[in-house]
Amino acid sequence: MPLPPGAEAPAFELPSSDGGASSLDDLTAAGPVLLAFFKTGCPTCQLAFPVYAELERRYGDAVPVVAVSQDTLAKTVPWLEDEGFAGLALDDASDGYAVSDAYAVTSVPTLVLVDAGMVVATSEAWDRERANAWARQLGEHTGRDASPVSREGDGLPAFKPG
Repeated sequence: MPLPPGAEAPAFELPSSDGGASSLDDLTAAGPVLLAFFKTGCPTCQLAFPVYAELERRYGDAVPVVAVSQDTLAKTVPWLEDEGFAGLALDDASDGYAVSDAYAVTSVPTLVLVDAGMVVATSEAWDRERANAWARQLGEHTGRDASPVSREGDGLPAFKPG
């Protein structure tokens, strides 16, 4: 189970897809960030990431969705492009999943909302209800579209464990 809401968010710095390195302080300097922990070979991540890409499209300029990969950037970046994800990616594989371990990520996908150095909310696995709750929460925070990102009949299951 990931760190609970109210826990201090562990600091980190990881290689990033923009060619440099990004720290938690850099990522949260302008406000909250949604960390999306995943692995490219994870079937649940494969079905969930297009929805996370939609969250990034809708809210990313105000609440960035940052892909924290348990694979190298060389493997991650093309995979994210195929999934339609245009946000920043970080490489947690090169240091043996140190950030995933610090955030107590035991399965992927796992989402962690961080603001002002604290964990605000988390979720694990694919859960349509929780994905739509993320859209509502981010929509309310940004004053933007808070409509569902997944609906029954869209080809996604209601739930799939990671």
